[in-house]
Amino acid sequence: MKNSQKEQPLVLQVQDLIELSTGYQTGITNFPLAMVNDHIVRISIMTEDYHWHFHPNSDETFLVIEGTIYVDLEEKTIELSKGQMFTIPRNIKHRTRPKNKRSVNITFESQNLETVLL
Repeated sequence: MKNSQKEQPLVLQVQDLIELSTGYQTGITNFPLAMVNDHIVRISIMTEDYHWHFHPNSDETFLVIEGTIYVDLEEKTIELSKGQMFTIPRNIKHRTRPKNKRSVNITFESQNLETVLL
């Protein structure tokens, strides 16, 4: 996963999520937008599949703001379109991938999220 130069979330500033995601057209880019108590809100721009993984210490919520993503679980695949949201409980193996060429998602997770790649 590639991180942009935006390492710290902005505080007390309006953020234009469409503008923030515009320059990323290849790979997977993921960076923080905001801290909310002990959780972090991230933007993820995807043009390729992410690895199978799970989070032993946190649930993870995805909100699609552009395109469509597949959330692959061991037993089924969930398709999420713009404006749809889905929460994956901790310890559930999953991966995300864009349906077409690109997707932009907002993720909500614990700031101490642990990721175990499979």
